Amino acid sequence: MKSSLKRVLVAGSALAGLGVAAVGIPTSASASGELQVTVHTNYSDSIQVWGTNQYGNEVNTDWIATPHAWTRVNGWWWRGSVSIHNVGRHNGRTIDQWTTCNIVPGGTPRFADCWAI
Repeated sequence: MKSSLKRVLVAGSALAGLGVAAVGIPTSASASGELQVTVHTNYSDSIQVWGTNQYGNEVNTDWIATPHAWTRVNGWWWRGSVSIHNVGRHNGRTIDQWTTCNIVPGGTPRFADCWAI
């Protein structure tokens, strides 16, 4: 009887420990359907992303440099759709454009793939 009670107490302690561990680990916003974005650009030098975050607030990023074909916008979680403000120079002219992107799962886990200029 003592060994059975000991097994129950050990199992209960283990489960309680898992519960405490689960509370201490933040869940990503993607569990609620929100995603971060990765933006494909050819001619923009920098972007801003505008939209609704995981808390339902309308927010926007600061200007983000886009030195590569794909730029991840880490740490910002979006829902619905976002507007991407693209600014750059190409063939001697300034490009200033807005693009809309739907927040749907893309090729990269936890990211929506968006195409800009």
